[in-house]
Amino acid sequence: MIKGIIFDLGNTLIHFSADWDQVIRAGAEAMADWYFKKKHIKLDAPALIETFIAERAAGEEIAQQTHMEVTAQQSLRNALQKIEAPPTTGALVEAALKIFFEPEEEAYAPFADAVETLKQLRGQGYRLGLYSNATDDRLVQRLVNRNSLRPWLSPTFSSAGCGWRKPRRETFDLIAGRWGLPSEQLVVVGDTLNADILGAQNAGMSGILAAMHEAPTNAAHRHIQPAAVAERLAVLPQIIAQL
Repeated sequence: MIKGIIFDLGNTLIHFSADWDQVIRAGAEAMADWYFKKKHIKLDAPALIETFIAERAAGEEIAQQTHMEVTAQQSLRNALQKIEAPPTTGALVEAALKIFFEPEEEAYAPFADAVETLKQLRGQGYRLGLYSNATDDRLVQRLVNRNSLRPWLSPTFSSAGCGWRKPRRETFDLIAGRWGLPSEQLVVVGDTLNADILGAQNAGMSGILAAMHEAPTNAAHRHIQPAAVAERLAVLPQIIAQL
């Protein structure tokens, strides 16, 4: 019998409605402008923009290979060091990243049936939690709050906060331990085969593929089979009852 559900966040409970590259660049430009105009710190703004974007891409590649997160804080500090920014910029990293992530936050919205589904599942007695692969834990927590998910999810963890990235089993074992539930009583709901579903299997849990987001299927991941596929969040109560 399933007693707990661990959700992914992006493209599972919330969806992105803009061009990713444009949003990232807009955030980097706003951050560089903030350093220069708001904090009156002289730095090479174009160099910061390009270097930070490059550091983010390099960090993502490393994180995918090692399954350990490279945080946005690490990427920004590396970028500031490479462009030889004044030392005062280092103390403002968290505030600068909040500026950087603002366009991304605005581009996310909850799936139409997300809150109602969480409410229904909680009412049926399931424990509900979240683990998101993300480079900034504060961003994840703000997105949970902004999209009205906080009342239904506890805990809400991220790879930036915990270090491990899915599909490492530690990501799910952490929540299982918090709840005091065995892995066979937990199910993972997420949109990626190689992170969410494989991670669930690594931890001895069932995995349900959230298929609301149209994404190309990677041939290398076709061998990873979920226990079920949900084309809408609203069908989760029925699916989980049958596991």
